[in-house]
Amino acid sequence: MRKIDKYLFLLALPAVAYLVTFTVYPILHNFFLSFEEQDIYGNLHWVGLGNYEWFKKDPYFPNIVGNTLLYSLATPILDVLLAIPLAVMVKRLGGRWLLLIMIPAFIPPVTSATAWYLFLNPSFGIGYYLMQWGIIKTNLMASKWTIVLVNVWWTLPTAVLLIYSGLKSIPKSIEDAAHADGVAGPRKLFMIDLPLIAPQVLTAFVLTMLSGLFTFVPIYIGASQAGPRILDNLVYYAFDKFFSGQPGYAAALIVVMTALSTVLSMFYVKFLTSRAFVRLPAPSFLPSKELPKKVHYALLVALLAFTFIPFFWLVSLSFKSPLELIRIPPSIFPEHPILGNYWNAVVGGLPFLMTSGAVAVINTLITVLLASMLSYTMAIHRLGGRKLLAYNLYLNATPTIIYIIPLYFILKVLGILNSWWGLILTYPVMTLPYNSWILYNYFTNFPKQMEDAALMDGMNRFKAFFKVILPLSRNGLSVAAVYAFLFSWGALIFPLAFTYTPYDLGNPLSFRGAQTYSVYISMLMSPTTRGYGTVSAAGIISIIPSLTLLFLVRRNLERFWGSR
Repeated sequence: MRKIDKYLFLLALPAVAYLVTFTVYPILHNFFLSFEEQDIYGNLHWVGLGNYEWFKKDPYFPNIVGNTLLYSLATPILDVLLAIPLAVMVKRLGGRWLLLIMIPAFIPPVTSATAWYLFLNPSFGIGYYLMQWGIIKTNLMASKWTIVLVNVWWTLPTAVLLIYSGLKSIPKSIEDAAHADGVAGPRKLFMIDLPLIAPQVLTAFVLTMLSGLFTFVPIYIGASQAGPRILDNLVYYAFDKFFSGQPGYAAALIVVMTALSTVLSMFYVKFLTSRAFVRLPAPSFLPSKELPKKVHYALLVALLAFTFIPFFWLVSLSFKSPLELIRIPPSIFPEHPILGNYWNAVVGGLPFLMTSGAVAVINTLITVLLASMLSYTMAIHRLGGRKLLAYNLYLNATPTIIYIIPLYFILKVLGILNSWWGLILTYPVMTLPYNSWILYNYFTNFPKQMEDAALMDGMNRFKAFFKVILPLSRNGLSVAAVYAFLFSWGALIFPLAFTYTPYDLGNPLSFRGAQTYSVYISMLMSPTTRGYGTVSAAGIISIIPSLTLLFLVRRNLERFWGSR
């Protein structure tokens, strides 16, 4: 048995200890809780398999399972089918277009969902004209396919990036050989490119499937517009059941989701480690020549239109007066632009903004530090071997709903519910596994000679990491930091579960009250408030930090998904 260097152990220990504490315990807690039921006094009683047996009696369960299957299958299928030709388009036209294509992936999920629901509103949005012109016959705000639409809009850029990076990583010698054999265009894509980039295609499929399987935000925004249980999936239903006083039944639903994510992640890890080569038959009708550039530009125009249409409507609404917002038919452009909506969004949302910004920055620093320490030991020194890597990949395949119930009770015992400290303690559950994966890919190609030189100069591995490795890893750390900030800034499910009032500006040092800006936006989308002008302005404000960071790291994005 190989002896572990104590300094490597110390580097990995904080992240491993956190992950074990805040992921293993919740999974076990949910399992045991699923055999209990809460009475009207809040006491838990053993009911055995009663919660699982209720699946057969629950009148909503068949619809919820059907919705879950629809979201989890339609999203990845549409994503991958669209992402492959779009990735080819980006490769042909140049990676400079990635910046615009990636924009939806960097938008807070609650803003994405809000933008589409405002756009499709049958009374005050473009949905009015779509119905008047006969393009659609039903109210899309109550449609399950609107959830799929929002999911695809948000996840498609990541699928394109993954597949594009795979295409860019194909060795030039293979490209030259294909050219010499006269194989090009769609035929080359099927015969050569897709088999070589099967891992990237599978990764895109799995990630977007997980997004569809465990989608929450679009349903949370849409439920207030469509009515109860119409759009629910397992995640939203479990969340609702827990906070309506049925933690045992919620835990049973979560156990089912845990099993699903476990099976999916095991298949994913097995495929990636098997180095399987997938051959695809090329239909005889496929041409063996490059498509004209005008075809690729047409694809680009269609994609950019799909990307920016909800943005345009969000901007338009943000400058409309209250009277103009409820005018029927709705005006496309604001006739008398006002800035009052932005003033309301800043002044009314100030405590929410402060919490979101502070918690996101603190969590980003914590996450990047812990993830870099763990990832370096895993990638360079193979600490933990395949088991630790597989567990990290598994955590990336688990939904955050799995942790809600146990973490809620932990924060309640610690007395830090509805505080900044509660969010800071729990947010790394969302960000640490993903950042560890990003940085593992980065450090896999990091020159170990840098550490060797530092050791020859008399440093130990701990000091070498902080004085040499970290300063030389700015590119990798910057992208990891952007993703950590993005997840933290746009988080909704944890703030909804663990907070219930905005930050107390009257007693700022208490750090009590921790509702975030995403919660504020979702509150404004309530049918009882209908603050569509303010919510549009708030949505635009929420986009600014994310897009700023995207612009700053635009040159480093594709490096972390297989392209070098």
